[in-house]
Amino acid sequence: MKMIQLTNKTIFAIAPHVDDVELGAGGTIYQLGKTNRVFYIGLSLPPLVNNDTLLSEFHNSAAILGIKPDHVILKSYDPRNLFDVRMEILQFFYDLNKQYKPDLVFIPNSKDIHQSHEVVFAEGRRAFKYSSILGYELPWNSFDFKMDLFIELSKESVDAKVKAINAYETQKSRMFFSNDIVGDLARVRGKQIGKEYAECFEVIRMIL
Repeated sequence: MKMIQLTNKTIFAIAPHVDDVELGAGGTIYQLGKTNRVFYIGLSLPPLVNNDTLLSEFHNSAAILGIKPDHVILKSYDPRNLFDVRMEILQFFYDLNKQYKPDLVFIPNSKDIHQSHEVVFAEGRRAFKYSSILGYELPWNSFDFKMDLFIELSKESVDAKVKAINAYETQKSRMFFSNDIVGDLARVRGKQIGKEYAECFEVIRMIL
């Protein structure tokens, strides 16, 4: 079964910090959003930026990926320390699961070494154990990554991902906000499956 053929499903894209989803799964989210209900769930804003500016950039980015404003759910946890509120996060995820019953959930992968990403992986796996769960790739946070599932991307989807990332104008100084890195990684993952572009995911749980 090709994941890109999913229709009329409820999909959660969960970001420990807003911008993680765009970087890790932006192309796939854009494609799936054409035929499914995609909810963006952001737990915190990146540190050391003006919140109003960052929020404006985030909403512009989400709109580029086709995420409806009423499908955006944001929290304001400390971006440097999600560990201390992990039980609150678990309850938040549990409540979301009860309300929406997502079919597919995107979270950071199991090899991501960022401390806040580790929390979201652990609590997401607990809360959404009756959903399919995919771990997205952020190469700069991983020493290792399980390349279980490749999703072919159209050029339109890659362009949308690049444009969504470019919406974060205040983040341009960060190395991984480079158009070259985003495009090159999509091409590398595509070449691995004989296609032009792709994104890669760890399969944490798959329910068919």
